[in-house]
Amino acid sequence: MTYLPRIALIAVIGAALTPMAVLADGPMSAAGSKLASSVSVANQAHAEKPSVRNNLLWQVGQQITENHVRLRQPDAFGLKADATYWRSFGYIYEVSPESGEVIAQIGKASDVVGF
Repeated sequence: MTYLPRIALIAVIGAALTPMAVLADGPMSAAGSKLASSVSVANQAHAEKPSVRNNLLWQVGQQITENHVRLRQPDAFGLKADATYWRSFGYIYEVSPESGEVIAQIGKASDVVGF
């Protein structure tokens, strides 16, 4: 095995990591493209929607469009048996079965149903 001086080893590792440092801001930033900045702006437009990345809730009147599971047998959890309930991002909502529009925010799923 060849002995490399410590400074040579640091230089080799630094040279190997240089492409990663250039791409840290995204692949298009190295080319001077404005596409990278437009992508981050597009992601900000979705910031007002609930997701696993924020603590926002679906508001009354909003239509739940993604990431929901129907709560079956709601009366077993002390909820109205004739209403429709959905779980979305860890929160229970009463929704309109036809449109998916939020009628009421019930509470955190862990508090209401225990999971």
